[in-house]
Amino acid sequence: MTEELFYLCSAIGILLTFAASITAVVVSIVSMKSSNRTAEQTNYLNTITVERAKWQADMREQSAKYFTQITRLCGGQESKLIEIYNELTTYHFAIVLLIFKQDEILHNEMSTIRKKAEKIVEYNSTISREYRKAALKSAIVKPEIETTPEIENNDIVSVARQNINELRLSILYDHQDNVFNIIRELIENEWRKQLSEAKAIKMWKT
Repeated sequence: MTEELFYLCSAIGILLTFAASITAVVVSIVSMKSSNRTAEQTNYLNTITVERAKWQADMREQSAKYFTQITRLCGGQESKLIEIYNELTTYHFAIVLLIFKQDEILHNEMSTIRKKAEKIVEYNSTISREYRKAALKSAIVKPEIETTPEIENNDIVSVARQNINELRLSILYDHQDNVFNIIRELIENEWRKQLSEAKAIKMWKT
């Protein structure tokens, strides 16, 4: 082998080695960027999935408390109506904060229930006021005349009772199922998204 050929082969070898090194570095950088991007996407989806799970748990908890108050409101607990109304309102707004503006129909249905609950409290206050007036009259005038049936037959009391019953029936049969079904659908949608994200995370990790 001549000296010129030797130097030529050496130069080619050096160039090939350099090219291989550069290729290895480039592949390493690309691989590292791809791994980082996959890790970032996985972490992001993990975070979203965790938040979805937390949202579902919060929605279930607040909804259960909300429907409990509807049951109490429509169950004849007259002496606790103001307390029930306040708790119903608390859970109403807790759910509204969870859904933001996701479902206007749900918000409207719950607002209608709250307004009807407020009317029930008002009518019950009217009844209580009539009982207090009757008690005061009985103490001053003729105690033997004012009895509970007579108070209940009072036009003001009987109309208030009728209105309370109609409002309760309306809440139970016109609105409660709508609220329940919409909340259930929202939770199911979040669950489907969570499953989809979990599949995507599993795919990226493999």
